[in-house]
Amino acid sequence: MDEMTLEELASRMTGDSTAPYFIAAVLREAIYRGILPEGRPLPQAQLALRLGVSPIPLREALRLLETEGLVAFQGYRGAMVTTLSVEEARELYEMVSALETNLLRIAFCRITAGIVDEAARTLDQMEGEEDCIRWRDQNQLFHNLLYEPADRPLTLDMVARLRQKTDRNIRSHLASMRIESQRQHRRILDLVASHDREGALMALADHLSYTSNDLQARMRREGCERRHR
Repeated sequence: MDEMTLEELASRMTGDSTAPYFIAAVLREAIYRGILPEGRPLPQAQLALRLGVSPIPLREALRLLETEGLVAFQGYRGAMVTTLSVEEARELYEMVSALETNLLRIAFCRITAGIVDEAARTLDQMEGEEDCIRWRDQNQLFHNLLYEPADRPLTLDMVARLRQKTDRNIRSHLASMRIESQRQHRRILDLVASHDREGALMALADHLSYTSNDLQARMRREGCERRHR
């Protein structure tokens, strides 16, 4: 599915195809899937033609992605897909870990049996999910189910924005960490279900550290492969 074109991706998505938020969603997923690679220019006239939209909502969509750190405008060179360095990935996950463990700490006593059951069903769905973007969405849902009882919408929004920057690598990163990540998810949920707050917080911190380290290792390997081509 990751071999699809930008046009095919847009045709699979639902919504008002002329709206900036819809166009941004198409371009965001195209970046995640590698259809629009890092460091590549985004010629606006060409993109508008390919998506069948006018230049104004396309430019608004690119500005939305600029606020997420996925797109940058560089003067006369126009827009381009930003790159993510290993150092930036490490720092992003340090922030994610600090925010998410605090969310779980605040939410813990409000997590109901119903939430635990829904989180378990989400993990079951993730087991059989082959598409990296849908797996990413289910992963975010699993984590958010545990954090939403904290009633910290601003923090949740910040976490989502930070993850948007790291998840651009999900297509290559998932294969190397999926099995272990799923085991860690179930460990976190088991500790939540047994009301072991400190154990759950430690397991979550370890899970996010593992994910960060695996991502950095993958990025370094890809960097070495590019240099030796």
